[in-house]
Amino acid sequence: MAQATTTAVERPDEPAPAAPGAGHPFRTDINGLRAIAVLAVVVFHAGIAIPGGFTGVDIFYVISGYLISSLLLREVDRAGSVDLVEFWTRRMRRLVPALALVVAVTLLASVLVLSPLVWGRLAGHAASAMLFVSNLVFPYQGQNYFTDSVTPSPYLHTWSLGIEEQFYIFWPLLILLAVAVARRTRVPARRMLRLLFAGTFVVSLAASVWLTTTAPDWAFYVLPTRAWEFAGAALVATLPWGRVAELSRLRPRLLRALLGTAGVLLLALSFAFVHESDPFPGTIALLPVCGALLVLAAGSIPADGTWVDRVLGLPVLQRIGDVSYSWYLWHWPFVVLTTAAVQDDAIWIKVLATLAALGAAVATYRWVENPIRFSGALKSWRRTAAVTLAIGLAVGTLTVGTRAATGAVLQQEPYATAVAVGAEPEPYGCTERIETTSGVDVCVLGDVDARTTVLLLGDSHAMQWVSAFDAAATDAGLRLVVRWRHGCPAAEVNVYQPAERGPCAPFQAESVGVVEDLQPDAVVVSQAQIYAGRMEHTDGTDMTADEANATWAAANDKLFADLTAVTPNVVAVKDNPQLDVDPLDCLTRPLPGLGDCDMPRADAESSNGDLPRISAGIWRKYGVPTWDGVWSETCDANSCGVGDIDHPVYRDYHHLSNDYVLTQVRSVERMLKAAVRGTSSSTIG
Repeated sequence: MAQATTTAVERPDEPAPAAPGAGHPFRTDINGLRAIAVLAVVVFHAGIAIPGGFTGVDIFYVISGYLISSLLLREVDRAGSVDLVEFWTRRMRRLVPALALVVAVTLLASVLVLSPLVWGRLAGHAASAMLFVSNLVFPYQGQNYFTDSVTPSPYLHTWSLGIEEQFYIFWPLLILLAVAVARRTRVPARRMLRLLFAGTFVVSLAASVWLTTTAPDWAFYVLPTRAWEFAGAALVATLPWGRVAELSRLRPRLLRALLGTAGVLLLALSFAFVHESDPFPGTIALLPVCGALLVLAAGSIPADGTWVDRVLGLPVLQRIGDVSYSWYLWHWPFVVLTTAAVQDDAIWIKVLATLAALGAAVATYRWVENPIRFSGALKSWRRTAAVTLAIGLAVGTLTVGTRAATGAVLQQEPYATAVAVGAEPEPYGCTERIETTSGVDVCVLGDVDARTTVLLLGDSHAMQWVSAFDAAATDAGLRLVVRWRHGCPAAEVNVYQPAERGPCAPFQAESVGVVEDLQPDAVVVSQAQIYAGRMEHTDGTDMTADEANATWAAANDKLFADLTAVTPNVVAVKDNPQLDVDPLDCLTRPLPGLGDCDMPRADAESSNGDLPRISAGIWRKYGVPTWDGVWSETCDANSCGVGDIDHPVYRDYHHLSNDYVLTQVRSVERMLKAAVRGTSSSTIG
């Protein structure tokens, strides 16, 4: 999922700072660095093996910080102030037209390709992109940048534009404030600005490190935890690199070569070894940021070019650098909508989509970006503001119209059915309720007067079965006791929970005690197997994959040892697959027949990573039979189905629909009867 920025990918309409002593106002090394950054991002999103390609956006931020700070510093040196209106006018003329085109075309294409179930949400994303606030919307909605389980928003990449534009708003204001303080204290402006940039770097980096461990989504998406990347580049822009070269006692060209080579090496390491599972940005973001800073510093030393300059100056990289802003804007919508249309995310499809986006970028650069940016008619800030307002109103009308149309469409079939199926299930009523100290009460259903008791234990993957278990227990003359908590597996592992839900530990620690008190005749455990990426240490830091696997194994070993010590009749539900599409969105897309909503059996078996394999090994160890009703009903040797819109199996990408669950009452009844009798078979039901 792409990251890129705005100014970071532009060839500025004002001359970029030349290397001291060089006669060229335009830095080809910076334009080549843009090309490297955007190539890293688009290759990463095409699924090609560059684990840290997403760090290209951090390179863009460094470039932006350097160019914009250099521009503002020159203006302070020349005029003693900054013309905010002129600065912001240039930014609007540079950024808004291409963005508006991409936002509008993407929304129209989404209406053709994606389900009406998501039109309203995407219209909101389009509006947030135009207002440069999507970096605040996505973490608020809980959208992790790296999620790959469902079709992501085609506007997800615009989060980085939000950070960039917010930087443009606040950075010149901070510089003006520092200049004013310098005047009052009679401190040289450059010295005061260096203090500002250094202080911003330290404070922002500290905030980034702290928030990356405590609120990783917000740390990833917001300006305060990214400002240090811009500030570091601004600090580089203030330094007298000719004097630095003299003090180093190295030949300027040798110093230029050493810094450039070191920078390229750090960038290569960040592309190769930084992984999306790493806590980011945090300290690990120093790798691409320092690499980009070293390349910029090298290019600022007054000396002849080195091999780094020759590589970055290659004509192909210069052309890519020219169109990098438009390519960044177009590539992610092309990838998302193409793979959604054909329901296939094969690498070759994403590569073709990315190349098609490059063609759109070249056209946008030639016929939209440059004509508007260099238009003599728009030099006036009033005209630029008027045109920007007109563009905003046009896109705003499109988004409002899309939301209004969505409301009307969703009242029609089959969309009304899909909306009903996809809604959170209504809370079920308990015939009796047993209070517990953890606050998670035990619900009694089925035949409450029966002498034989079955306990259903787990998380929302246990809750999804309650209606079928209730009906089956009633018919079989069994007392059903249900204990579950959303997002909390029965096994005692520490998983991330939103603050409003509170930790899982009290529920988990109490569960075995509840089983011991109730002494059920059988226990059925149904818990999701999707927790690998959500497990945390007690200090809130994420576990590595190996740590998560080991923790899951130990916790489930303890759980089933404790349960089988209470009753030998313990059954484990083989968890249903985690789909790679939203099934209701897929079943209601406007262009049926382009792709298959079903999931290949091999992909379904591996959809939850290593946890199902680990769980199965523990079940075998304790002789716990499994019930695989979903798999035997919906999967054949080749694929696992999601049903059709009249009979959907799932309500989202990993929860079963209640309509489907109620079709399995007889299967559940057979399983419950076998469970209370006891069985030596490895499967049951």
